Amino acid sequence: MLNDMMKETVEESLKYVPRLIDGIDDVIMLIDEGRYAEANSLLISVIDGLNWSIQAITLTMPFHGFDLDVVKVNESLSALMNGIENSDYQLISDSLNYEIKDILYGYMNHCKKGELN
Repeated sequence: MLNDMMKETVEESLKYVPRLIDGIDDVIMLIDEGRYAEANSLLISVIDGLNWSIQAITLTMPFHGFDLDVVKVNESLSALMNGIENSDYQLISDSLNYEIKDILYGYMNHCKKGELN
């Protein structure tokens, strides 16, 4: 039963994470275009999606075996929040593009290799 729930959560996350990455790319594009109000609005949804995704990845680790580096995740989210608090859009963009997307791609690539427990 627990394995079935984990499997289902992993399957849902593998459908959701690519859409989340698309949303991250949209935020980055809006920032690049100087459309900060729109970027901020979409960023709220991205943060909600990150919250769900990180929880899903963490809770299903026994099933998929991906070693989520919690320290790296916390550092990346801290940099993102620092950027948001200081309206530092370059930091927001860099955190999303070079740190958070890297974590999400690492998870997806691991799972697509079929290395599930």
